[in-house]
Amino acid sequence: MVAQSRRAVRYWALWTLTVPAFVVVVLVDLAAIGYAVQAFTDLPSWRGVDLVFALTVSALISVEGARRVENRRRRGGALHKDLAPAWMIAAALILHPALAILVAVLLRIWWRIRAGKCIPYRWAFSTAVHVLGVGAAHATFTATRDLTGDGGLGLVVSMVAGALALVATDTVLCGLAISLIIPGSTWRETVGGIDDLSTDVTAATLGCLLAAACLISPWFAFVAIPITLTAQRALLLGQLESEAQTDPKTNLTRVDWWRRRTEEMVRTARTQREPMAVLLIDIDHFKHVNDRHGHLVGDEALRAVATILRSAIRAKDVIGRFGGEEFVIALPDTGIDEATVTADRLRNAVAASPLAAMCAGVLDDPDLDPDTFLLTISIGVAVYPADGADVDDLLLRADRAMYAAKAAGRNRVRLAADTLPPVRIAPPADAPTAHPSRPEAPVPSPTLSGARPDRSTSAADRR
Repeated sequence: MVAQSRRAVRYWALWTLTVPAFVVVVLVDLAAIGYAVQAFTDLPSWRGVDLVFALTVSALISVEGARRVENRRRRGGALHKDLAPAWMIAAALILHPALAILVAVLLRIWWRIRAGKCIPYRWAFSTAVHVLGVGAAHATFTATRDLTGDGGLGLVVSMVAGALALVATDTVLCGLAISLIIPGSTWRETVGGIDDLSTDVTAATLGCLLAAACLISPWFAFVAIPITLTAQRALLLGQLESEAQTDPKTNLTRVDWWRRRTEEMVRTARTQREPMAVLLIDIDHFKHVNDRHGHLVGDEALRAVATILRSAIRAKDVIGRFGGEEFVIALPDTGIDEATVTADRLRNAVAASPLAAMCAGVLDDPDLDPDTFLLTISIGVAVYPADGADVDDLLLRADRAMYAAKAAGRNRVRLAADTLPPVRIAPPADAPTAHPSRPEAPVPSPTLSGARPDRSTSAADRR
């Protein structure tokens, strides 16, 4: 039993973090624990439990009432924000810090129960961030109230300052953690975009109004329930837009959205006379993962590889899921030498990553052996303008180069410049002339090593 417990601890997802990310996560958790202990030690009495009950119950009713909406929104990406902080803000403004922490922890425990499986260290970190946010909100509210006074405009200013302190604490700490856990994350992925800012403002405003109402009577907390349900549905619009361009299995961009972004890059490169590169990446022998471990492990492995790739590229590079176990990356302002270095770095990153621990941390499956659960990738590189004048040409040449890497033994990088260009086969003399606006598509050379005129017929071979 002890041996099994040690083996389970060994495969915690926490150990897959980089040293800076590990340090930040642990320090935030310890700071939250220390602050909570001090707050409960200084608690003079349990007066205000009725407010704790009212805020917690009304928050849970709102969360459950908007559960279908929230489930859909949570599938949209790494960063997720909702209106739950509104009740924590209200608690921080009108309750002792210990009781406000109690509200936050109860809401987080309920979320953990209803969410099912999750990565434990992330849940603990999010809970710690909320605890510290409650402390920051209460301290800011108290300090501002001492300066502005208890009544009229001064109280309003104090509440707004406290609400903003909680939102700022949550944004900074979560953004820092995301940037360290997923290096190369964009600004939107770490702190959010306009929609996330709107969510924060809505939660802060609702929290202030809820606090003011609860000062009159705790039962006013239940008046906020229909308001929250309506606001949650309004927030779904932005998430639907995000879903339209996000692959749900890997959280990368869909190939159609990637193509539009890459076409813009090609036009920019053409105008500014700069190079750009396209990498086509395929996981080697991925079918063996599904056959041996099952599709759930295969899906987690696919997500893990996607995370590794995204963390190893620049913020301005665009990565998408091309289909199946294939990924595609557009590298602006990148020539052949830089593209080759990037591709080799990606290849090494995947080969050296602890995929077994990353998957076991989500699936609670300690049977994944890190010595045997290894994955590699093959990469084809094509560069504008030498290998193609548009996205289709670059993809065609990168695809040929990637298959050449497969044919050479896998876990390799091959350049389109090192493979033979597409060969046009002359039509018979009596064949009809092609329309001038529809040039005949290039036909792969049957003598080219690794050529595959039909992707479906050779899919099994290249795995």
